Amino acid sequence: MKRVAIFAVMAVLLGCFVFGICAAADRFVKNNDGTVTDTQASLMWADKVLNSSLTWDAAKSYCEGYSGGGKSGWRMPTIDELRQLHNSGAFGTIIQNNAGYGQVWSADEASATAAFFNFQTGQRGFDYKTIGKYLALPVRSGK
Repeated sequence: MKRVAIFAVMAVLLGCFVFGICAAADRFVKNNDGTVTDTQASLMWADKVLNSSLTWDAAKSYCEGYSGGGKSGWRMPTIDELRQLHNSGAFGTIIQNNAGYGQVWSADEASATAAFFNFQTGQRGFDYKTIGKYLALPVRSGK
């Protein structure tokens, strides 16, 4: 019995260190209103990605029109904000990803292309804004 308890504690600690689950749980607060607050970055995120592939313009419109928590001022996140979210371990755990893949449009654009962040690889890429195969995840200032 004692070995089982020790094994369970070690498994939890391993999950905390390898996957960042405990750090994410301490850093992120579920508001139970369609939003999650990142207390470290002072950002508020939608609590899940839109489960639909969108063009960049459609994703931008969705983010700007989001009304989670009855708040305004929502926008599309930058690549740096998406990278910080990836590094926190909250995407796919605290922030739900029911789409089955994790490529999210960012606000970073260059002419006919825009950047997206791939949560599976931790890398950014660029694609044409008219390509409708990436997700939308609204963010706003947490203040």
